[in-house]
Amino acid sequence: MTISFKDLTLREGSQVPGLEITDDVGKRVLDGLARVNVGRVEVSFPRAAPREELYRHAESLGLRTAALARAVPADVDAALDVEPDEIEVIVNSSDVQLEHALGKTREESLDLLRENVERAVEGGVAAGATLMDAVRADNDHLRAGARVVRDAGGRHVTLADTTGAGDPEAVRETVAAVADEVGGDLAVTIHTHDDMGVATANAVAGVDAGADSVDATVGGVGERAGNAPLEEVAVLGSERGDDVALELPELVPACREILDALDVDYEGKPVLGREGYRHESGLHTAAMLREPSTYEPFDPERYGAERELLFGRGTGSGGVRALLDATGLEATDEQVAVGQEALRDAAAERGEPLSREAAAEVVAEAVES
Repeated sequence: MTISFKDLTLREGSQVPGLEITDDVGKRVLDGLARVNVGRVEVSFPRAAPREELYRHAESLGLRTAALARAVPADVDAALDVEPDEIEVIVNSSDVQLEHALGKTREESLDLLRENVERAVEGGVAAGATLMDAVRADNDHLRAGARVVRDAGGRHVTLADTTGAGDPEAVRETVAAVADEVGGDLAVTIHTHDDMGVATANAVAGVDAGADSVDATVGGVGERAGNAPLEEVAVLGSERGDDVALELPELVPACREILDALDVDYEGKPVLGREGYRHESGLHTAAMLREPSTYEPFDPERYGAERELLFGRGTGSGGVRALLDATGLEATDEQVAVGQEALRDAAAERGEPLSREAAAEVVAEAVES
C-alpha cells in the first residue's frame, strides 16, 4: 500500500493563534518540505492571504502547490490569481454545519460545490474539493458530493474530520463509503484533526479504507489540537510495511528544522522529540546494548534520528557488564560492582548521566585499576 501526502503546515499553521509565519519563515518551511520530498503543499487561503511569494518559492523547489477556496466565486478567483497547480474547494457537509455555519440545505451546498469546482477547472487549474465535517455527515450526502466533484471535472475529493470527532472505525466507514462510490474516478484524501488524540490512527485508518493520500502537517501544527503529524503517519505507515512517498532518512532532521523555523517546540513529541530516543533505565540500557529493538519500536536511524543510551545512577550491574562485554573485557562480580560505583560517582560529579562512550571509559578504567 502506498501513502502519499499533501502538507498543510503553512495554511493550517496560519490559523494557529499567535503563530506568525513571515515570508522568510514560510520559505524555510518549504525548503524543509522539499528536503523530505513531500511533493504537494497547500500554501494559503488566498482570499485572506495571497502569499504569492511563497507559491513562487514552492514552484522553484519543484513542489506542487495548492490554494484553498471556499465554495464562493470570489474565493476561487482569488485562488486563481496566485496561479497554483490546484485549487481545493471546501464546503460543509454535516447537517449541523450546513445549518449553523453555511446556512444552506444539502441540495444548495451541492449546487455551490458544482459551480465553484467548475469555475476552478475553467480557470485552467486542477481542482478538487474538501467535504468538511465528513465523519459526522450522512454517507449518502457524501457520495452525492463526490459525484458532483467528479462530474464538475474535479480530480480528487478530501474527506475532512474537521472537528476531530471521529475514531478509526468511523473514519474507515466514511472513507469506504466514498471510495467505493468514486474510487475509480477520483483520488480520495483523508484529513484528520487531533482533538481526541487519534489523528494519526484516523489517518492510517482512512488509508486502509481506500484513501489515496493523507493531509498532514509537520509536528501536527494546526488549529485547536492540530492535525495528523506528517512524521507520525509516515513512520507508522513505514513500520507496518507501507510504501511511504517521502524521503524517510531526511524525515526527522527536516521536520525539526521546520519546527525550529516556526519556533514550535517538539521535544515532547513522538518521532521528533529527542527524549523518545534517550534511555537511562538500567534494565533498558543493559538489554539495548545487546539488541536495540528490545525497547525500541523502530530504528531511529532509518528516519534520520539517533538513539542515545545514558548511564549514571540508574545503571545496574547488568548495564555495567554489558558495557564491559562490548569493549571485550571480562570482569568478576566484584569488579562489576566497582565499575558501577565509579559510574555513579562520575555521573554525580558531572551532574548528568554519561554517554555510552564516556561510561565505557569510566567503568573500564575502574575495573582495570
